[in-house]
Amino acid sequence: MDVLMSLLGLAGGLGLFIFGIQLCSEGLQKAAAHRIRQLIKTLTNKPLLGVLLGTILTFALQGSNAVSAMVVGFVSANLMTLSQALGVFLGSAIGTSITTQLISFKTTGLALAFLFIGMILYMFSKRSKIRSIGQTVLGFGLLLYGMFVMSSAMTPVKDYPIVVQTLINLEHYPILEFLVALIVTTIIQSSPAFLALMMSLAAHQLISPYAIIPFVLGAHLGGTVTGVISSIGTPGYDAKRAAIANFIFKLLTGLVCLPFYKPLTSLMLLSSNDLNRQIANVHTLFSVLMVLGFLPFTAPIAQVMERLLPSKKVDLGEAVYLDQSLLEIPELAVNQASLQTLEMARILNEEMLARTVLVLKYGNEEVMDRIDEVEPAIDQLYRKISRYLTSLGNNRLSDDLMQRSIEILYVANDLEHIGDIMSNIVKHARKAQIEESVFSAEGLAELELMFGEVHDRFNLALKAFANHDEGSAMRVIKEHPRILRLEKELRFNHFDRMQGGNQKTITTSAEHLDLIENFLRIDGHAVNIAQVVVGIV
Repeated sequence: MDVLMSLLGLAGGLGLFIFGIQLCSEGLQKAAAHRIRQLIKTLTNKPLLGVLLGTILTFALQGSNAVSAMVVGFVSANLMTLSQALGVFLGSAIGTSITTQLISFKTTGLALAFLFIGMILYMFSKRSKIRSIGQTVLGFGLLLYGMFVMSSAMTPVKDYPIVVQTLINLEHYPILEFLVALIVTTIIQSSPAFLALMMSLAAHQLISPYAIIPFVLGAHLGGTVTGVISSIGTPGYDAKRAAIANFIFKLLTGLVCLPFYKPLTSLMLLSSNDLNRQIANVHTLFSVLMVLGFLPFTAPIAQVMERLLPSKKVDLGEAVYLDQSLLEIPELAVNQASLQTLEMARILNEEMLARTVLVLKYGNEEVMDRIDEVEPAIDQLYRKISRYLTSLGNNRLSDDLMQRSIEILYVANDLEHIGDIMSNIVKHARKAQIEESVFSAEGLAELELMFGEVHDRFNLALKAFANHDEGSAMRVIKEHPRILRLEKELRFNHFDRMQGGNQKTITTSAEHLDLIENFLRIDGHAVNIAQVVVGIV
């Protein structure tokens, strides 16, 4: 019965520890996500600064997984090179070591203080930022208290010689220890949590000092497996390269150090008399050795990864920016949705709108077929962006992020409607082709004129959305009446030519007027996009 209760206590303490990590990470992201993004942009110019950044972020966010997701997002967005990302990954190992060092001390009183302070801030503050800070403090308190629960749960186990001897004898099977640590860390998705589990055993002398290094190396590697698995389903190749490179760093460190675990253990024993401190110290040692060994070679390693995993042409409907692993970081997920919306706009612009004149002038069959191929891809991208943003969940978003996600949905929806309009324009062009009707020279010139105006305004609206340029957005909005007047003028000119007996104008009247109407609708959607930028939604 005591053993069962110990196992339940161990599981409960581990649950508190992992939940504390999650609360701490989410709270900090809500409180300072924008500043974190700015920090990433400014501290990655030099490899050493990248290591420092990885260290700070991993300790602050209480997990290398969150940092990995954030960094991969910046690589995908071309805000950071793969080489810079590798430096940050190396630093994240040291950040995990700082957490390990902290939990190696007896901090029960500190845990209770954090829980009380965090509860006060979270429960009684009306300001969202203060509540987020409270959530962070509360999470840190749970983390430390979970450590205490695990350690306390192991107290009765030392009275069972068979269990104690089995655990102690593991020191003779370093490869088994390495694999156990690798598998357990992969399952619980947290190397600090596994190390905390080790410390709870070490506090009661339930593991041998010679078991520590294989366990630590296995946990070191296990913390990267989740990133590799999650990157498999992502369309972006940089995500795969970064995750695999991080895995290789830890794997090579393990392969180099594991054969020398006995002399390394002798060195570890000199660092402290406390077994928990020894665990923390050896984890720090491996992290520092990994940085020293790989940091000078991040650039060539990045080049090798790019050769091993070359980018391939992706389908137009492939959502290259919507990495599911980034949903754990709402600030970055919303940013990725914005980037995907801009990519959707680029495809719409280059593959559809830019080809409109060719359709009007020549009825080019190949161009019309291409536009028909692209339209379903635009619909597909809109659905993927919508699902991605709605999967974030309203309760996890700050008011600012909620507003941004709604704005992105507005813009993506307008782009999808423009795709439908372009498909409609192709239908009119095909109809004119079948009926062998040709626009008059004057009518064609007017259609080109109006489309040129609308296309320029659409590009300006997109630029305003991409750069959050309210000045450009207001230009689009204020000049819309001019487009309305142009539409009326061109419609009048068309009827005037009909009255004059222009046979081509008479034959193509329905198609001509429908095209003008479609161009006006495109301009209306450009205005909608501009209104999003200035906050009129």
